[in-house]
Amino acid sequence: MQAEFRRAFIENARRRGSNLILALDTTDWNKAQRVLAEAADNITAVKVHPEHADIWGFSHESAILTLKRLGNGVPVILDAKIADIDKNNAMKTEYYLTKGYDAIISHGFQGEKAVEAVLASANKLKKGVFLLAAMSSPGHMFKKEVVEEIAAIANKLDVAGVIAPGNQYDLLSSIRKLVGENILILSPGIGAQGGDAEKAFKAGANFAIVGRSIVDSANPAEESLKLKNVLGGNMPLC
Repeated sequence: MQAEFRRAFIENARRRGSNLILALDTTDWNKAQRVLAEAADNITAVKVHPEHADIWGFSHESAILTLKRLGNGVPVILDAKIADIDKNNAMKTEYYLTKGYDAIISHGFQGEKAVEAVLASANKLKKGVFLLAAMSSPGHMFKKEVVEEIAAIANKLDVAGVIAPGNQYDLLSSIRKLVGENILILSPGIGAQGGDAEKAFKAGANFAIVGRSIVDSANPAEESLKLKNVLGGNMPLC
């Protein structure tokens, strides 16, 4: 199922001509809708947190419908960072994905069985799972051994993709080698966190997750188009 989702995700990116994912990290709904509407033609997906719907004053279902309308049908990824025992992981994943999110982000450090539970719920609903392999923030505790184990889980379970930092090129490159060529890599940390899009893609990223550089820009359309063009030659293969 994850391979099918991966193919559909790539096909969506090809249709939209972009591998830029907008992290809509703002609690200001007026700002959120303006930014998304202006950047819609230049992005392939939008990423939000579970709290955003409530903060913006919507149910999850209403928030997703509104985001898709503003984003011209853009897929919505939920940055839930699921991290619990298998039973709770299954419950949380099903709860969120039945609201209408297209994919969910899960931690991997809780182990294979717990990740399997996330995957089982997502597969049942034909939704995607992205596994967090390492953080883009300074001082994160994803040591080499942990990253290697998470990559092994990603490979064994064939998740749609992994999240790997776009501002730590050596680590990103090693994660690409560990997960192989088929599994997608979505990379945050580009822009405000110091990552360079071109270097991140050379290190193995397939998609860039960018928030503040676009959200806080005076011209989100112009900034997102600039990033889209930088990334344009790096579309992943089906």
